[in-house]
Amino acid sequence: MAADADRRPIVWAFSTSRLRHVFESVAPLLANVAEVRVFDKGFEEALQAARSLVEAGEEVDAFVAAGANGAYLRDHADVPVVVVMASTVDALQALVQARKLSNRIGVVNFRRVVAGIEQSAGLMSDLVIEQRPYVTPEDVKAHVADLAARGFGVIVGPGPVCDFAERQGLPAVLLYGQDSLSEAIRHAAEVARIARAAEAKRLEVERVLRHLDVGVLAVDGDERIQSINPALQRVLGVTSAEVNGRRLSSVAPELSLARVLETGAPELDVVQRLGGRTLVVSRVPLREAGVQRGAVLTCQDSAAIQRLERGLRSEHRPPRFVARFDLAGLVGTSPAIARVRALAERYARTDATVLITGESGTGKEMVAQGIHRASRRRDRPFVAVNCAAFPETLLEAELFGHEEGAFTGARRGGRPGLFEAAHTGSIFLDEIGDVPTTLQTRLLRVLQERQVLRLGSNDPTPVDVRVIAATHRDLRAAVARGDFREDLYYRLAILPLHIPPLRERGDDVQAIASDLLKRALLRHGEPDAHRHALALVLPRLAGYAWPGNVRELENVLERVAALFVDRGPRARIPEEELRAAMPEVFERPAPAPVVARADLRATRETQERAHVERVLAECGGNQTEAARRLGIGRTTLYRKLGRAR
Repeated sequence: MAADADRRPIVWAFSTSRLRHVFESVAPLLANVAEVRVFDKGFEEALQAARSLVEAGEEVDAFVAAGANGAYLRDHADVPVVVVMASTVDALQALVQARKLSNRIGVVNFRRVVAGIEQSAGLMSDLVIEQRPYVTPEDVKAHVADLAARGFGVIVGPGPVCDFAERQGLPAVLLYGQDSLSEAIRHAAEVARIARAAEAKRLEVERVLRHLDVGVLAVDGDERIQSINPALQRVLGVTSAEVNGRRLSSVAPELSLARVLETGAPELDVVQRLGGRTLVVSRVPLREAGVQRGAVLTCQDSAAIQRLERGLRSEHRPPRFVARFDLAGLVGTSPAIARVRALAERYARTDATVLITGESGTGKEMVAQGIHRASRRRDRPFVAVNCAAFPETLLEAELFGHEEGAFTGARRGGRPGLFEAAHTGSIFLDEIGDVPTTLQTRLLRVLQERQVLRLGSNDPTPVDVRVIAATHRDLRAAVARGDFREDLYYRLAILPLHIPPLRERGDDVQAIASDLLKRALLRHGEPDAHRHALALVLPRLAGYAWPGNVRELENVLERVAALFVDRGPRARIPEEELRAAMPEVFERPAPAPVVARADLRATRETQERAHVERVLAECGGNQTEAARRLGIGRTTLYRKLGRAR
């Protein structure tokens, strides 16, 4: 990227479809905004062409592309990528053009529906619009085929979608127009200006650090030390009285200035090892009135410079790691979830490590995000990683990062790990019980030292990270079996938080079901069916154990919501269809016979007693720890245990 702040940004636009012609028509109109160059290439071919041009000396500040091509370039390119978004003006123009071909219009767009298109369509009478998001080419084929089979006479979408639809004999209208592309190019130009400002700032900081590094030493023409500052004295383990007047080559041969004094040529930013440290060293000759009088050596710990450059590179990147859920989003009023919510709010006020336990599907990550959002780190990154989703070697690189050449296939230039990405924020280590024992030692060191050592590096990077871990496994049992390090367990379980399963949350099932069903119906375009659908399913939910917890309930209600698509809010759902959508619920054991109120109370006490005794057993008989986990006082625990006897 060029550092010249006065020139226009250089934007390269990539497209292999009819969108290329729109790019070519827009580029001259924005000549005062950016220098736009259009390429008839996409995906990996576009990346290879761009890299070849850059290696040949071409300059570029940002890429612009649409749809899947834009998403691919954004994930793989080394420069900022702006993905074209359909503007309301272009969407409306596309609808007007499509309306001339058919009053039933299918809109197929990459990953998302086009915002506001239904409201715009309201301006045209007798118009039926259905939107379909796609990710893969197979999605496009399926959507176009389904829309055609259901009588939709025209397709609106990005270039590749239009090309496919027309190959299937269906008319198509390009979703993007000059307005969308102009907006994308202007955005790319602005991104380029921000990136260029960051680059200028980085260069300025580097120039300052080059001459104001922590360690400073000056010698005369005979290489005798004239002055040495306290920072460099600490590095060398000497005092100024011991070394002043002595030749530097005899004090620290690795830092010798003899060659600079001989040649008069500066040596800047040389990486050197000194003892157990890696330093970035600069050697500069000193001249007075054109005559060389001596030389100056400056040095700084390499890790500090690396951290500075990493911060500058990421300063203007859009946020990738964001928590979306608040603790207030924990639906339910049962005492069990109320205790979880209160304890999580209390934990959010500290930076101590939290260990969340609970069965799969109970919402452990949602609670972790809520703790982060309620903490002082709420505006900083929230990085989540599922430790069971990666093989051991890949998990190590993901968590701790790697240097270039650390292993076969290592990313060029190296890559920071997720701990570094979470710096000043929170990292959520889901399924911590599945971390291989060989990695547990490295993880323990990060928790103890708050430093990360990349693969292939000898220089640790300090990190300020709040750790939240979660597991559905019994870590105490894993410790007893030797599958989990005991010291790591105690490092994690500083603030334990147990999420109760859905079967222990009483009437919360109804409230959660109502909320999940409302969301599912909204996604399926049938929000008005909520009351009717809820009345249909609620009587059948009671009494089921929900082994998959909230995740299983969400899956069941997603299937129920799908039954109402294109049927209207008061549709009669046949029994056999409902049974097919909810086989788990229909196949459950017959409910227990109705009992008297006194028996209900006894049943609740029995269930509560069993839960208390289970938690006490998990705590190894430690009543103080059991009371803390249950969210009750020790006196209450004694009373409940006494009642159990």
